[in-house]
Amino acid sequence: MGNIQKTYRVEGMHCAGCVASVEKSLLGVQGVQSAVVNLPLENVRLETDSGIPFERLRGALQSSGYTLVEDSSEDLSEKKEKDIHLWRQRLIWTGLLGIPLLIFAMWEMLTGTAITLKSIIFQFCLATPIIYISRHFYVNGLTALKHGNPNMNSLVALGTGAAYLYSLISSVNITLNFGIAGFEKLYFESAGVILVFITLGRYLEARAKSKTTQALLDLFKHAPRTGWVKIDSQWKEVSVEEIQQGDQVMVKPGGQIPVDGVVIEGNSFVDESAITGEPIPVEKSTGDTLTGVSINTTGLLIMEARQVGESTVFSRIVKMVEQAQNSKAPIQALADKVAAVFVPIVLVLAILSLVGWLMVGQSWVFAFNIFISVLIIACPCALGLATPTAMVVGTGLAAKSGIHFKSTEALQIMSEIKSVIFDKTGTLTLGKPRVVDFTTTLEDQKFIYCFASLEKGSEHPLAGAVLNLAKIQDIQVDKCEDVQAIPGQGIQGNIEGKTIQAGKLSWLNKSGIQLPSSQTDRLEKWEKKGYTVIHIAADGDWIGMAAISDTLRKDAKIIIQQLKQNGLNVHLLTGDRKASGEYIANELGIENIHSELLPQDKAEKISEVQASGMKVAMVGDGINDAPALAAADIGISIGSGTDVALETSDVVLMRDDLSSVINAWQLSKRVMNKIKQNLFWAFAYNVVGIPVAMGLLYPFSGYLLNPMLAGAAMAFSSVSVVGNTLLLRKGVWKKYL
Repeated sequence: MGNIQKTYRVEGMHCAGCVASVEKSLLGVQGVQSAVVNLPLENVRLETDSGIPFERLRGALQSSGYTLVEDSSEDLSEKKEKDIHLWRQRLIWTGLLGIPLLIFAMWEMLTGTAITLKSIIFQFCLATPIIYISRHFYVNGLTALKHGNPNMNSLVALGTGAAYLYSLISSVNITLNFGIAGFEKLYFESAGVILVFITLGRYLEARAKSKTTQALLDLFKHAPRTGWVKIDSQWKEVSVEEIQQGDQVMVKPGGQIPVDGVVIEGNSFVDESAITGEPIPVEKSTGDTLTGVSINTTGLLIMEARQVGESTVFSRIVKMVEQAQNSKAPIQALADKVAAVFVPIVLVLAILSLVGWLMVGQSWVFAFNIFISVLIIACPCALGLATPTAMVVGTGLAAKSGIHFKSTEALQIMSEIKSVIFDKTGTLTLGKPRVVDFTTTLEDQKFIYCFASLEKGSEHPLAGAVLNLAKIQDIQVDKCEDVQAIPGQGIQGNIEGKTIQAGKLSWLNKSGIQLPSSQTDRLEKWEKKGYTVIHIAADGDWIGMAAISDTLRKDAKIIIQQLKQNGLNVHLLTGDRKASGEYIANELGIENIHSELLPQDKAEKISEVQASGMKVAMVGDGINDAPALAAADIGISIGSGTDVALETSDVVLMRDDLSSVINAWQLSKRVMNKIKQNLFWAFAYNVVGIPVAMGLLYPFSGYLLNPMLAGAAMAFSSVSVVGNTLLLRKGVWKKYL
């Protein structure tokens, strides 16, 4: 049996320590090949043997204090709302109890009031419900600790639990006057208020994390639910799941296109922004393709369903975005390694601090303060959220703009690109050749008739340009008999009893057909402009030639200039003749030009550039550039949702313009800069916070040695990291869209 991949939701995760614990627990199950946790999305992607029952996986995780849920990603929005509501309710109740507890304790401390039975009862009655409301910290944290996988909840449970138990012992000691040394102070307010601060932090974090996944949630919201299908000559509204390939589907004005297909009747403008990010509707008529989730704006359309269910472009895009957000970027490896050993180290440091201060003669109260502060302040949450939140926001924003990274690794590598290599046809050009000029010894219409009738039987890409010319001139073409294509040379056939040949001049020369000397200058002029020239002969006599050229994209020159201004090297690869390639390169301002290349030659050219130490992005149309796309560090497919594009590219650009290339590069740079900022602050927080909490700066930091301040600092550290990440949504990269 082969391996299978599946994504499950995980409940109870809050920090990088949780991520390490979940992955360690699941990897310990026999048959689990890999486990990749995504903290912002609160799920885990597993690759397992097909025979592993879900109950075994859930049991392994339950023993570490987490809950594995067999659920679909479509429930993510509802899950986020429930989380926010739950933390809001906890915050309200702990706040209502914690605020008077803090005020009372501070009043006692400032006035020097002696601890009485009344104050003990009052603080106990306020702190105990807070402990109960926050019992999830203790259940999860102590369970994880029991199984050797301590996490952030373990630190919270140990710190606040120790303060609460110490206060209970002190209460008995003070009330009954046992005289036990070191138990003359209450820490009910520390236990209660720390939990209030942590709950506040988790509430703010839940709200912020919900915003990080908003782009993915928006994708789910676009998913069509129903469609009108012709059944027994009647139009009936059915669920999308019931639509079959080949069904006739009616899309009313203002309605959503439910599946992928082809227009068989009607004319309208379709809003494809959900797929491409392009807000301007596109005109659609008979024969044009329609993509699911697009909106029909004006006329009635009848379509034939071609791709349904998981085969639709939208379904594949959603799957690609999910896979990207559930992958791990190389930069995350450092944070994961630190997080895996962080919590155990903190536990050791807390104990060493307690023992160390007692050994140098400090009081039990002072040492206990240190112990609790170290446990609470050493929060790996910020470290764990630094990379994945930025990646989730980045890939989500990209998806909304029609830019799809297949993995977070691709997003990271994209930011490191130094050379961008473009294919010519269909990438820098529109891929729609047209006849720009022709000359003939016959009447124009007769020449076009012969030329187009011959090309009607050809599968060559340039044949469409000739047939389109006949269509524009309103010239009817006839069937050509005995058509014979000579690969790489031309085509010949019989029309009205005459043998018509069309192709390279060198091929015609072999048959004794010569170019008239009067046409030599014209031919040289066309070739200098980079035109592809086709020569035509009838019964052995040259009768004309046609210049065919592809049209440059309007934005090609501007985008090339922007890439060069940003310090990127730009290359052009083409299978066309050297003159044609050089003409296009000169028009666009590209100095590095490689012409007359076969597909395998393009891959070799990319390897040559990589050998110079540069990371390379290859931009192609995703159809005939598979070897080159695969050879590049990043393969970028532009303007295509084809199977080939989705399989061979690292980045798929749904919008059919070159601006998406620089948008993708700019966004990747912004995301990586944000990750580096987050990691810096997360590390800096712990580098500064832990020594302060341990009292290593005492007496200068004596006023900071307060467990409540440690709780507040810990709570807001992770919120600050997520908040910094959310600035990506308003980042300057958007100016390029």
